[in-house]
Amino acid sequence: MRKFWIEFHRISGLILFIPLFLQSVSGAIIVFDHAIDEWLNPQLVLDDGISGPPASIAEVMYAALHALPDVAHINSLRTPRNDKAMYTAFVEMNSQSPLHGKTIEVMINPYTADVVSVREWGSYFTSMIYLFHFTFLLGDNMELVLGLLAMLMLVNVIVGVYYGWPRSKKAWNWLLARTQKSSSTIARLRRTHIALGLISLPVFIILIITGISLIFPDQTKWLLNRPAKASPDVDWLSNHPIQPDNWLISAKQYWPEKQWQRIIPPSSQSPSVEIRLNADNDPRKTSGSFVLWLNPQTNQILAEQSYDTMSLRQKTAFWLFPLHSGEAFDLTGRIIVFITGIFTAVLSVAGGGLWYRRKFKRQHQKRFI
Repeated sequence: MRKFWIEFHRISGLILFIPLFLQSVSGAIIVFDHAIDEWLNPQLVLDDGISGPPASIAEVMYAALHALPDVAHINSLRTPRNDKAMYTAFVEMNSQSPLHGKTIEVMINPYTADVVSVREWGSYFTSMIYLFHFTFLLGDNMELVLGLLAMLMLVNVIVGVYYGWPRSKKAWNWLLARTQKSSSTIARLRRTHIALGLISLPVFIILIITGISLIFPDQTKWLLNRPAKASPDVDWLSNHPIQPDNWLISAKQYWPEKQWQRIIPPSSQSPSVEIRLNADNDPRKTSGSFVLWLNPQTNQILAEQSYDTMSLRQKTAFWLFPLHSGEAFDLTGRIIVFITGIFTAVLSVAGGGLWYRRKFKRQHQKRFI
């Protein structure tokens, strides 16, 4: 069985070599996707010294709706991530528009409500890397393939840890390079492969499991009993104005200690306003696990989703993406995920190099003996 599982580890490692390397590098990049995007596009960062009252939510939404011809409605409005960032609105285009069916992103100045940028998500660098990470740019079917490969990777890691774990002081001395003997290239590659695997093991396991959960969201929701999205009915009043700024006033009065992160305005599919908020104990820093549904005309609270009242099983569902991206623990979490991604990329290269040296270099040397 030892021989079988070691051979399984090698063969599955070869199958996973290129996908694992690409996933590790792309994942390390998108950990800091917003910072990289702002570095590549400095117009998305507010200049120093800007002062004055911020634009109202109504003005920001008006700018998003008129950023392009044929905008049907706003799918989501996201609050600026920090005091230098822009509002981000994702808009839905009418069926006659050539942009219909595409994810259009509108960046809006939070003070002047001017449209700073309009672009298609998936067409600029960081969004392409994000899409590449989930599909290799080969369509939704590739996402399923990557999910199955992730399951294979999980088994591969368990086998590798079981048979690669040092079981004696001598093995630990060798792994930590405490011996004075010069090592061959194969020994150095093996030491690098095992050492990086053990160092990154806890975070790597979490990244694999959370990655699988993101690829199979329906199964994950069922397994963790994630609360279903509310769809409250709205009784529309004739000639009654809609004032988006009052939505946030009502949300603040209902949950004073929470901060709004996203607004999903009413649409034909969902007539209520959905406001997502977060709190200090919320792992979803940029999206929020607390949700309010409001009547868009009267601002009455129609339904709520509170992270505080969820079971431990349900709360777990809201930790999956933050753990995968590192945002659950702010900058520290992102740095840990970034380093793990780099370690995993080096680990995969070391494993590939180890296989190559054993398979071909030794055979080549035997021909000349």
